[in-house]
Amino acid sequence: MKLLKCAGKAILIIVVTLVILAAIVFLFLNFSPSVGKAPGKSERAELEKRSKHYYDGKFHNENAVTTMTGAAYPSSDRKIPKTLLRAKKPALLTDPQPGDLSFTWLGHSSFFLQMGTTNILVDPVFSVRSSPVQFAGPKRFSELPLAADELPEIDVLFISHDHYDHLDYNLIREIKDRVGAVIVPLGVDSILKGWGVDAERIYALDWWDNVEIGGISFTLTPSQHFTGRNPLKGNSTLWGGLYLNDGVHRVYYTGDGGYNSVFDSVRERLGAPELMLAECGQYDTAWASIHMFPEETVQAGIDAGAEWLIPVHWGSFSICNHAWDDSIRRVTAAAKNRDLLLATPQIGQTVVFSDIASYTEHWWEAYD
Repeated sequence: MKLLKCAGKAILIIVVTLVILAAIVFLFLNFSPSVGKAPGKSERAELEKRSKHYYDGKFHNENAVTTMTGAAYPSSDRKIPKTLLRAKKPALLTDPQPGDLSFTWLGHSSFFLQMGTTNILVDPVFSVRSSPVQFAGPKRFSELPLAADELPEIDVLFISHDHYDHLDYNLIREIKDRVGAVIVPLGVDSILKGWGVDAERIYALDWWDNVEIGGISFTLTPSQHFTGRNPLKGNSTLWGGLYLNDGVHRVYYTGDGGYNSVFDSVRERLGAPELMLAECGQYDTAWASIHMFPEETVQAGIDAGAEWLIPVHWGSFSICNHAWDDSIRRVTAAAKNRDLLLATPQIGQTVVFSDIASYTEHWWEAYD
């Protein structure tokens, strides 16, 4: 009898503990500022009016997509390099002129683009961890090439989607007052407004919508992906890439997404880009439809007709099982086999497009 009473008390304690933990997680996901506020009832009604991709209370890909597609890769013992990846000090253009184009990779999918006299910051994540908290989650294994207060004035900020490795609460709060315009997919504006970003400066776009700022046409392009900072509210915001055209140069950033026909569509609708910044990393057989494998990244560049391709979405965070340098080794081999021009700048290295052929060093081979 005593044994049954003890067992009953233990079970009760476990149940109560689990209920308390579930309540804490629920409250955190729904009220933590770092998670962000998903679109409310009135905003959801507006999304239904604005986008054919929004129905049943969430956004959908153009084609039916299964997010989880099979067994995961076995975990590599080289998911993270043994030593911190070093970063170059950016050499941002101090007196840019119309027609100039430079690209500075800040690690993962974060980069700074100077297009003519316009400063464009894309998917900046400067926090130590890609996570809603800074005591857990994927930890940065590369140096930051500059601090937030070293960023120059930002004319345009673009966020491709709301995942933690692309939308950094801490950084947005720090730089929001130094940003001119903000371009986001539909629904992400709800998160940013909740963080104090002025609504009048936000351009929330559907796929193929465009806005002109400072003589540059910005078009939100489709991608095959998903969203959700709160797993209980998946796909409540849209995702996508960005195509920029200033009449001199054409640049295409794919954002995150699996391989599909969108790259042909970009070429047909907007023109072949001179520079394509393509997702290459964090892929797995477990989610083969929502991230490209390196060989698919090269095919995407060929489909889009890119003159030059630079792989991003690697080199800072490990969010999957493959080795940290697997993506760059495979994409360089595939590009060589397919005769696609590939530039591989170091983190922080500023690439002046007129001299892009100089940035092909296999610098990652110096690391374990």
